[in-house]
Amino acid sequence: MSELSKTVQSIVFDLDGTLYVNEGVSHEIEQVACELVALGRGVTTAQGCQIVRSTRAKLAEQAGREPALSLVCAELGIDLLDFHQALQDGVRPERYLSDDKALQHLLGSLAERYRLFIYTNNNYPLVQKILSLLGVEHLFSHLYTIEFCWQPKPDSEALDRVLNDIGGPPESFLFVGDRQHIDLLPPAERGIATLLVKQTADLLQIHKLLGLLH
Repeated sequence: MSELSKTVQSIVFDLDGTLYVNEGVSHEIEQVACELVALGRGVTTAQGCQIVRSTRAKLAEQAGREPALSLVCAELGIDLLDFHQALQDGVRPERYLSDDKALQHLLGSLAERYRLFIYTNNNYPLVQKILSLLGVEHLFSHLYTIEFCWQPKPDSEALDRVLNDIGGPPESFLFVGDRQHIDLLPPAERGIATLLVKQTADLLQIHKLLGLLH
């Protein structure tokens, strides 16, 4: 039995790029940002996309890592509430996502032993829809979406609020995400175990990490 299997009680997942990877959904989310920039500046959507790309590149150069889209939007003066309302109106995950039996089996086996949570920069209605399309919405104890404190990851205060709300010492958590500096570095700095995934097949590593494979 692994050391982690003796201490972990709560597994906290990022959503987009972690529990599913889909270029169609990602494109629609990006397109919403482009359209908001275009509307606000009186330019074409294509020009709005160019502004988003150049702003992301500038922030990445300043920080030494790629920023979350929420931070790119904030840099461009887009209100977070407006951005998420536009996401709800403009993103249609039902065009791309469907029942995922493999994910259901994987998360279902974890849910028998641990409490599962979502911690994401996405908004509650969209997260609910995505989880429902994948067929896993019933497996999570709680969804920590942008509405929880309106501070996108990475944010120390928001993370502490999530940890305090779930409860438990650092060794009782495992964080799973696809972006090291956004999803995993902040909890790792608090002594919390993390797992980086680049495709959904990597989620099988959770069972290995927790000593659940025989």
